[in-house]
Amino acid sequence: MNIFADLHHGDLYHSLHLLFEERLHANLFRPIGIEWFQKGFWKIAEPYGNAADTIDQYLSVPKATWPQNKEPIQKYGEAQLIDGVYYLPLKVGSAEYIQKAITFEQFLKMDFGYIIASYPTHEYAYAELVRKYKPAAVLIMQIGNPFVQPQVCRNVMSTVNTPMPPGVNCIKYHPEHHKEYCYTPPTNHNVIKSFLTHLLFSPDYPLWIMFERALPDFTFKSHGISCRDGVITGDLMPQAIKDAAFVWHVKQTGCGGFVDRPALACGRPCIIRSHYSRDNQSLIKELFEDSVNCIDLDIGTTRENIEKIRYFSEPERHAEMCLHTAEKFKRDVNFDKEAEEIRQWLANLERK
Repeated sequence: MNIFADLHHGDLYHSLHLLFEERLHANLFRPIGIEWFQKGFWKIAEPYGNAADTIDQYLSVPKATWPQNKEPIQKYGEAQLIDGVYYLPLKVGSAEYIQKAITFEQFLKMDFGYIIASYPTHEYAYAELVRKYKPAAVLIMQIGNPFVQPQVCRNVMSTVNTPMPPGVNCIKYHPEHHKEYCYTPPTNHNVIKSFLTHLLFSPDYPLWIMFERALPDFTFKSHGISCRDGVITGDLMPQAIKDAAFVWHVKQTGCGGFVDRPALACGRPCIIRSHYSRDNQSLIKELFEDSVNCIDLDIGTTRENIEKIRYFSEPERHAEMCLHTAEKFKRDVNFDKEAEEIRQWLANLERK
């Protein structure tokens, strides 16, 4: 079975790789080549004025001369072209996986069972792609944000609890992460890390500064675009999370779970505000339990939460909390079971 999906978020695409290739033994392909843009079937650069470097970044074959900070392809090895398919090696942690990328011309030569739009603007574009070129394929939307609703697509894979319009065939699931996001006993007990992009511009940035000043014996690190400690690339993320004692995930918008969910799998408690995940209808809200695998800043006063962080950072107590965090995640999320449910769901989809 061949599946075609867009690529706009590296961790999301990797989760689709793990689901479809590793668990369901399908072949997953993504676009490469500027013709996808020229034909109107690639719209990720629209918010950036269709900047040439953004189009190049996502659709060009990786070049050895590209700078190391070029996302999301900065860690590709040398691409191999075999029978019209580009095989692109990408690292996650110390492990490598292969993305299969195809030009528009190659896409026309192949048969596909499912075509997935994970970028909202691609819903209409991919509906047209199916209608014109692959009418036998099933169109699916992958939704990870509560403000996104399907307009023409009737089949949805969702990581949020947002109610769907009538007639939409929706399955909810947790996107999988790489196996290197796994439990390792903590070695640091007073390091708090944020991996939130643009933390400096977050409405909760003053809260971050308040806790940093109130906990001078802790090390606070902020990683991401426009963050003071720089971007952590995908291959370094598993160890970066494990080197934290707590992961700061006070995030007002978005709920894909590509930081907090791997953090829980690694056994690292999160610092959160639970009303954000409730407001966002995030599935991950069901995984958090205050003083078990997180510190919920919506519970108690600022002073009480500062003391709670100190309390759970005591080395023996922190090690116990980390272990319980990883064990709870294993109980709460069963990727094998969810993959089988998705297999059955796919088999019953109508071709619309």
